[in-house]
Amino acid sequence: MRWSSSDIAAAQAVLDRATADETTALVTLTDEEVVILDGLDNAQLVPTPWLDAQDGDRSLLGRVALRSLLARGLVVPTGATDTELGIEATPDITGPLVLRRTARALLVAHRTTSLDTSWVYLYLHEDDVVLEEEIGTSGHHTFRVYPLGSMAERLAAYLDPAQVTGKDGTPTTIDADDFAKRAPTLPGLADAQAVTVLTAARAGEDHVRTVSVYTGPSAVHLVQGSAEGTDTGPRTVDVAEISAQTLRSLPAEMLAP
Repeated sequence: MRWSSSDIAAAQAVLDRATADETTALVTLTDEEVVILDGLDNAQLVPTPWLDAQDGDRSLLGRVALRSLLARGLVVPTGATDTELGIEATPDITGPLVLRRTARALLVAHRTTSLDTSWVYLYLHEDDVVLEEEIGTSGHHTFRVYPLGSMAERLAAYLDPAQVTGKDGTPTTIDADDFAKRAPTLPGLADAQAVTVLTAARAGEDHVRTVSVYTGPSAVHLVQGSAEGTDTGPRTVDVAEISAQTLRSLPAEMLAP
């Protein structure tokens, strides 16, 4: 994707709004607003749950969203050709849309409960600033920015909202091929109220790191594969109860080079 000087300036302005010990709210956009602003021809990096559930033409839904953005003054026309209309969004919209595609590292939390599914995308940028994009089943994308030092506490609150972590336990090692069968009977996994898959990737690196966090009524368990594996995955899986300190340390460990 090509970025103009104003795009880069908007992205830098968003990064400059990160304030120590604070979370700065930026903007909330719907699936169809994100897609039309990001470009209909560009593959989305994030889920668009509401839009995917619709039977209508995505481009039509996007154009309707664009009309709303224009009416609210969040987008202004910048000129037109015979085939298309130029548009420019406010910096609070342009900045996050640029930053989500230019991160040096990415951490994704995909949480499933009995009630719904949600996602948090954390984009790590230079000067240790994080752009957060939280996506709900309703298809609303809420953007925030804050220093890297705030990420651990924010993610821990998402993984364990009731703060039920206890002490670090001794890992139980299970053959990876048997894990799916045994998981429903394992203490801490069988009664899990939320399961969150964490995935981390860094620009320029081929491998992706993945762990799962099972949050129950009285404990939090971490499931992660062994370092040694096969072409299809790890050979073994370790399951262990974890403490609040271990939970908070997960982002830094997963994003480390």
